Amino acid sequence: MKYTLSNLALICSLVYSFPSFSANISPSVSDFALLDHQGKFHQLSYFGDQQAVVILAQSSMAPYTQAQIRAFQGLTERFVDQDVVFYLLNGTGEGDRGTLVKAAKSQGISLPILMDETQLVTAGLGLSHIGQIVLINPRGRHVTFRGTIDQLPEVEAALVAMTSQQTGQPRPVPDTQHKPSGPAITFADPGQATYGADIVPILKTHCVTCHRDGGIAPWAMSSHTMVQGWSAMMREVLLTRRMPPGQTDPHVGKEIEDAAGLSTAELQTLVHWIDRGAPADAGQTDPLTQLTFSTARFSLGEPDMTFKVPAQEIPATGVIDYRYIPVELNLDKDVWVRAMEFVPGDRQVLHHVIAYVSSPADKSVRGRETGAARGESVGGFAPGRQPDEFRDNSGRLLTKGSNLLLQMHYTTSGKATVDETEIGLYLYDEPPAYVMSGGVAGQRRFLVPPHAKEYRLQGEQLIERDAYLYEMNPHMHFRGKYMNYTAEYPDGTREILLSVPKYNFNWQFNYRLKEPLFLPAGTRLIAKGAMDNSAQNPSNPDPSKPVHFGLQTKHEMFFGFTTLRYVGDTPQRISRANAKTHSASSGR
Repeated sequence: MKYTLSNLALICSLVYSFPSFSANISPSVSDFALLDHQGKFHQLSYFGDQQAVVILAQSSMAPYTQAQIRAFQGLTERFVDQDVVFYLLNGTGEGDRGTLVKAAKSQGISLPILMDETQLVTAGLGLSHIGQIVLINPRGRHVTFRGTIDQLPEVEAALVAMTSQQTGQPRPVPDTQHKPSGPAITFADPGQATYGADIVPILKTHCVTCHRDGGIAPWAMSSHTMVQGWSAMMREVLLTRRMPPGQTDPHVGKEIEDAAGLSTAELQTLVHWIDRGAPADAGQTDPLTQLTFSTARFSLGEPDMTFKVPAQEIPATGVIDYRYIPVELNLDKDVWVRAMEFVPGDRQVLHHVIAYVSSPADKSVRGRETGAARGESVGGFAPGRQPDEFRDNSGRLLTKGSNLLLQMHYTTSGKATVDETEIGLYLYDEPPAYVMSGGVAGQRRFLVPPHAKEYRLQGEQLIERDAYLYEMNPHMHFRGKYMNYTAEYPDGTREILLSVPKYNFNWQFNYRLKEPLFLPAGTRLIAKGAMDNSAQNPSNPDPSKPVHFGLQTKHEMFFGFTTLRYVGDTPQRISRANAKTHSASSGR
């Protein structure tokens, strides 16, 4: 059905007060985040340091005239130094990113085109027709002007008023009376989703694994009452893409196993239900109260070997240097690891663990602090990271007499505590068919300037032998903005393997490919990303200072870790190589 402006006003009244537009009304706008047609992340609240955000409703199926495009983009040029951000918004739900890219090229559009597949942002902004324009004051997140592409002189006058420095603050401007001249936007019928049949299955699939009693989330979806009470927060984190965590760009890259993120239909269903007041099913048993969860410490089942890390006392405040803690394995024979899982004693303070293999000969403190840290790890833990589980009958070798050396990084939480982390090792009864290895495409030498919003970095890993790629794990600290992986093959072709448009330091995932990717010898894996050292980054410790590479979170890292299986690496070959190395080191 085609929604009129009054229909949209009714829908939006559930989001914010949305009476008829007048000179004295500045309806508030919910924060939102969208990807543009190039895959870049944009969030409205990020532009709180700007004077205005201008949004033009766009459609690839109803192209503007070249004159209109030139006029609108000319407007952007006149305000290039006035702290004004311009966007096109495609909220028609039509086509795909490739269609938008082609349309932008044919129409000469150089501005970002925000993709609103769910149409939730489009409806929330009160946009009912192609060609409508809204001006938003991002500091207070409210609409100050509405017009159309046929009214660019009025739009320009409104922008002049908003960016006027006479009062030191942007000034609201009255709405103009206008009649949309472009095609009406057809909105999908949201229907009447029910709690038990439609909402609970979405929560079970995407939310309750963490949002449960004893889970890592700050509150539990244990009943309808809890969900309804937190529904406003749920709406915000869904529309800003904060939840579910670890979302990738679904339009590019290889298919990821158990990829985070709701489908378009699921997001529409959940948000429309929340906008209706998150109603329950009258007279029905609450399905959330019937859910049960495993109480096992280890998610992979009972390990073959379990070890407790010596208790670590963590002070309430201060910066804690990396701790290198040996864990004696007491191995009387070589073993092959099929999985490794860490269970943190206190998730509030344990930032990460990297487990390195320590040979009996490595006894020096210097070796612990430097030599092992440069070697290949066999597993680890970080917030959001899944257990290390090696697929396709592959594993990692722990030789007789070897131990683990744990690099443990703690951050203080304001409360003194003791961390007692546990390690679970899962072993093969017989040597596996293949050997799993690790690698990294990273950059260590950089200096991010103060206040830089997008300081770009790049790292590279050369695949010297034929290999299969299994996992990718982007790693940065608080200023990490985004990262993507690209494969450049020996024949000159390229493809994006993974794009994480909005990196979150608090959720560091191993992105597992649904199917391993063959990488011929000579392939270059390139990790590209950026740091945000500005005040607009709410996680930034101090935007006034430059940032360089370092181990602490006040410093930065740029690593695109990989998990690979090299063709020809078998347990027999690795065992023979280790035997030769041992003989050489012992002088025999």
